[in-house]
Amino acid sequence: MFLHQGFMAARYTAEMVLQMLDDGEAVTGLDSESEISDDEDSDYCPGGSGSHLPGNPTEQDQSDSEDSSSVSSEEESQSTTQGRTQSHNIIRSRSGPAQGLSTTVSPKDAWELFITDDIIQEVMKCTNLEGRRVATARRKEWKNVTKDEFMAFIGLTLLAGSEKNWDVSVRELFGSPLHNPMYKATMAIGRFEDIRRTLRFDDKTTRAFRLERDHMAAFRYVWDLFLVNCRQRFIPSDCVTVDEQLVPFRGRCKFLQYMPSKPAKYGLKIFWVCDAHIPYAIDGIVYTGRQPGEDVQKNLGENIVQQLCSRFRNTGRNITMDNFLTSVPLAQHLLEKDLTIVGTLRLNKPDIPPLMKPSKSREVHSTEFGFNNSLAMVSYVRKKAKAVVLLSTMHHDKVVDENSRKKKTEVITFYNKTKGGVDTTDQMVGTYTCKRQTQRWPMVLWYNKIDIATLNAYTFFTAQHPDFKSGITNARRIFLKELSKELVTPHMRSRLEGCPQLQTTIIESMERCGVTKAKTQPQERRGQDQPKRKRCQICPTNKDWKVNNRCGKCNVPVCNDHSQKQVVCLNCIQ
Repeated sequence: MFLHQGFMAARYTAEMVLQMLDDGEAVTGLDSESEISDDEDSDYCPGGSGSHLPGNPTEQDQSDSEDSSSVSSEEESQSTTQGRTQSHNIIRSRSGPAQGLSTTVSPKDAWELFITDDIIQEVMKCTNLEGRRVATARRKEWKNVTKDEFMAFIGLTLLAGSEKNWDVSVRELFGSPLHNPMYKATMAIGRFEDIRRTLRFDDKTTRAFRLERDHMAAFRYVWDLFLVNCRQRFIPSDCVTVDEQLVPFRGRCKFLQYMPSKPAKYGLKIFWVCDAHIPYAIDGIVYTGRQPGEDVQKNLGENIVQQLCSRFRNTGRNITMDNFLTSVPLAQHLLEKDLTIVGTLRLNKPDIPPLMKPSKSREVHSTEFGFNNSLAMVSYVRKKAKAVVLLSTMHHDKVVDENSRKKKTEVITFYNKTKGGVDTTDQMVGTYTCKRQTQRWPMVLWYNKIDIATLNAYTFFTAQHPDFKSGITNARRIFLKELSKELVTPHMRSRLEGCPQLQTTIIESMERCGVTKAKTQPQERRGQDQPKRKRCQICPTNKDWKVNNRCGKCNVPVCNDHSQKQVVCLNCIQ
């Protein structure tokens, strides 16, 4: 059973395609509550609101106008007749933390694998440059940010995210007695605001030259350093997911995106490749539009997927994607690189035969299959005159769940299980985000990078310590709390030791956080042999000099000026 070469529907009539198909018998299958649209993919919901997760019926599509890349997950718990895994899809490498990395002891150890010292030093250097520039303009002096202080600054932002206080004003977090005392104990509110205002990620004096080639010059260097860490720290499983994330933002930016199908509508678009089974972001591309001097981009979806998945070549992995990225030329190109895909197709693609497009003559819940060499196409009628088309290079037969009421195909079942890799990651990031309100787009990417790094660190840490989250429903929140405390404690101790005149309320806050002064040796109490200090009896009254010395004969207080020391040899003492 083959379709014509390349699925070029314009060269064949419906009768000719019908002869190329199998016996033409309708196969009932998947039910979907959404349909394919020519608009942008609406499968993603930033911040975790309404995100589509596989196998979660409470977060399915809520209207028939949403994107067809979300296929219903109903009845997936029923048994399915799975086809035999192809030899080129068998991954023989172990997934999880990369080899050669030492076992992490604490959350901070895992976090520092992604936010490494070179990133911290670069941001500190640029922040101090900006701080000195601003302070000089105001005729003030700038105190350089130290590493402990900057780590404490990040720790406080993560603490606010773990408590879901990202929209609470900084003054309320630091001043209200109802909030966590760690804010007040770590640093002053003025210092926190100064660091936040002057936080920079590049040298402003050389930015104009770099902007001539890159719209993202103000954040490019630290972003690339972070992505290198993400790619090197973890080995993904046999299936990855490519999708987009819209980071909400409404400020001024050359590459600001307007997507009316998204809840946020305005924001910065990031294409991510994530593991399909665990929440881990492997690589990402910030969509900056056409760069200065470049031609108009064509086949954007294909270029994005090829760039994100270039490191997976010749590994036999599968890539699941939505209808914005899926195409027949992309599937054929990836097959040459020993990679397979599973994804939905937009109905306006010329590669879809007329027989597989929506038609009132097709029965509801019927499925048509088409095969051409290594390409497989599945068309399912979810409701009257509505069809969902999927393309796969991983499946090569018509495996159907015969025990299911709707008889879903293996292609659809696999797609439902692997489509939510990016959506799951984005939902988890949005649940405990550290973002703060800002009008600077580099700060938006910085907060999102910290969130992604924290989630990757959590996945890395729990992979090495599986008992950490066993039986705990809020394990990730506990991870964030411990990470925040580890980041702020060194600076809190140095503040306590270096500032002897701290307010009593700050010292009490530090004690509540477990940071106290080192205990000194208690002074001996004065007894009868240590009389109180009294004024010298020989000095004039107006001098009022209190002394401890006393005369050896009359025992009256006397100062050094009115007494003399007697030198006695050791023999006389005996």
